[in-house]
Amino acid sequence: MEEDELKKQGKEIVEAEGPEEVEFDENAEALKEAPFWLPDGWIINVRHGDGGSIYRYYTSPVSEYTFSTEMEALDYLFSEMDERILESEACAEDNELHKMHSWLPDGWVVEVRAGTMQDKMYKFYVHLPTGMRFFSKEDVLRYVNEGKISECDVKGLCDTISEDNILAQVEFNPDGLPKGWVKELVFRKCNDGIRKDPYYTDPVSHLLFRTLKSVISYLQTGEISRHAYLPRRSVTDIYSFDGCADLPRKMLKRLKVPGKKKQKSVQSLVFEKKLPDDQTSNRCKFLQLLVTWCSQSIVPTVTGQVIF
Repeated sequence: MEEDELKKQGKEIVEAEGPEEVEFDENAEALKEAPFWLPDGWIINVRHGDGGSIYRYYTSPVSEYTFSTEMEALDYLFSEMDERILESEACAEDNELHKMHSWLPDGWVVEVRAGTMQDKMYKFYVHLPTGMRFFSKEDVLRYVNEGKISECDVKGLCDTISEDNILAQVEFNPDGLPKGWVKELVFRKCNDGIRKDPYYTDPVSHLLFRTLKSVISYLQTGEISRHAYLPRRSVTDIYSFDGCADLPRKMLKRLKVPGKKKQKSVQSLVFEKKLPDDQTSNRCKFLQLLVTWCSQSIVPTVTGQVIF
């Protein structure tokens, strides 16, 4: 009854906290304090579980990875993954290829195609979710900001419909990797159709990795996969052009189906060799004399042995 009267008068009722609840909150606040070994900037979250349990989580401000135990966080710190990520981001700011495409929105890739005469390569910007394709930066931004679609007109110099002339699709800052990394999807014609091989380029060492798994392992441990290598020409050297550029002969091989080389046997080469008529006649006479001599010189014995 007293409570109802107080509520009618607009007075707020505050329930007193018991000693257990006060102690519980004090423990939670104490757990939010960072241990001495944790670097500045790390985030500590404290969560309450069932039965009064308290859990502490450690989050890296660089990679945003979260760990539930001190041991996991320490292992991560000793791996120096944050240092490699920061180094990648610093290199991306000075990379020419990244500077050229820093305006490209998320979800867009650079698509490189061979021209109709296969002597030039053309650069397009493709929105993978919708398949929209544009030839210039201005057309992309006009579509993104105003929704206007411009024709991708290259005046018949390059096919933009089929996949037959695609050389590569280049993605900047792919999901799951630090800023600065480049994913190159290389298209190659083969007997079964078109093969698409991914390559990942480290902005710091310029090493080329074949799988995402090997990249993650490198970032976490610093160990380089035995399949990683340093290419003669980096993605920056190849794709830092506007509009179109000369098509390197090595990249032209991607458009051709590798075939098996036919090797002729020694026997077929001998029979295919044509001899003059006089040499052919002399050869036949020699073979006839050889057969006659062998038939007269070989005498079989009783034991089955042959005596010349």
